Amino acid sequence: MIETPPTPYVHYHDGGIPGRRPILKGASAKPTFTSVPKIDMQRVYSPSLSDRQALAAEVGAACRDVGFFYAVNHGVDEDLLDGTFDAVKRYFALEKDVKMECHNQKTEKFRGYEGFLEGKLDPGTRGDLKEGFLMGEDFTDPEQNLTPLPHLPNTSKPRNQWPSHPSAAFFRPAIYAYYNAMLSFSRRLLQIFALALDLPEDYFDAITTHPMTNVRAVHYPPQTSPSDVGIGAHTDFCWFTLVCQSRTSFPALEVLNANGIWIPVHHEPHTFIVNIADFLKLVTGGRWASTVHRVRNYPGDSKEEGKGEERYSMPFFFSPNEDAKVSVLPHLREEGKTYEEFVVGEYFQKRLEVDRTTHLKKGEGRRRVY
Repeated sequence: MIETPPTPYVHYHDGGIPGRRPILKGASAKPTFTSVPKIDMQRVYSPSLSDRQALAAEVGAACRDVGFFYAVNHGVDEDLLDGTFDAVKRYFALEKDVKMECHNQKTEKFRGYEGFLEGKLDPGTRGDLKEGFLMGEDFTDPEQNLTPLPHLPNTSKPRNQWPSHPSAAFFRPAIYAYYNAMLSFSRRLLQIFALALDLPEDYFDAITTHPMTNVRAVHYPPQTSPSDVGIGAHTDFCWFTLVCQSRTSFPALEVLNANGIWIPVHHEPHTFIVNIADFLKLVTGGRWASTVHRVRNYPGDSKEEGKGEERYSMPFFFSPNEDAKVSVLPHLREEGKTYEEFVVGEYFQKRLEVDRTTHLKKGEGRRRVY
C-alpha cells in the first residue's frame, strides 16, 4: 500500500493569530494571482470625478483579488524619496550606542530602534534578520502640528523617540519630510478606496481626523542561509501600507497567494507598493484581502547565490483615529448576522504585543505593556 505524503503547509500570522495554508499544485491548485498588478495613480490628482471613479474600479479589483498593487506615477517627489533613503542608510550605519539610546522597549508604543533578531514573527526561525526604527503620530512633535486631545490617554506626552547625538541630527528632518509626503498621499488614496467601495469620497474622513500613522525605516542585511527570514510571514494591522523599497537585484518582498505559493514583489522604479491591511479587510467583511507577506533578502538558487545585497525599506502605515470604532460597513452586511465593533487603538496595541516579541535578556529594558 502506497501512503499519500502529508500536505505541506505555509505558516504565518493573520490578524495576529497563527495560521497555515496548504501548498497546492497541479490539479488541486486554485485560481489565484501570480503577479502584483500595476496601477497608474495619476488620476488620483484629477479634478474629474469620473477619472477618480475609473481609478477606483481598478484599485477595487486589485484589493479584492490580490490585496497588493504597485502605485505607479504616485506624484511624490523622487528627490525627497532619494534623500530619505540616503538618510536611512546613514542612520543604520551609526554606532550601535547612538541607535540604542532610543530602543523601542522604552516606550509604550514601541517607537524607536529595534535591533537585529529582536522581533520573531515566525516561531520556526531564530528571529527577524533586520534592524528598524519606528516613529508615528505624536501630538507633541511640532512637525505634526497636532493639538493634544483631552479624551485620549497620553496625547500630551511624547510618543516618539529621536536620537540626541550630533551624528544623528540629519535623521529626524529627513524622516519627517517623508512622513508628511506619505500622509498627504495616503489621504488621497483613502478617498479612492471609499469610491471603490461605492461610498462617497469623504466617507472615512470623520474617523481619520487624527489618524494613527507610522513610518518604519528598515535595514535588511544579506541573508546567507535559506532558513533565515528578514521578517516572518504576517498581515499588517492598519488601513493600508505604502512601501518604498530600495533597488536590489533579487526580490526580497514576497506575497502569499491562495495556493500557498510565494509571489515575488520586485523593485519597480518610481512606484510604491500598496497593501491592504486588517482594518480594511474587517470593514469590507473579508471582501478585500489583507494578504500575508514576508521578506527574505536571499538570492536563492540563482547563479548569483551568495552575492547578497543590503536592502532598505520605508513602509508607511495609515490607520483610523485611535478612538475610532470600526465594523463591517452597513451596505456590506449580511442579513441576520451580528457584527463585532472594534476600537482601533485597543486592537492596534494588542497586535503590537503579539508581533513585537523580543529576545532581550531580563534587565536590558524589556517592558511589557497592557
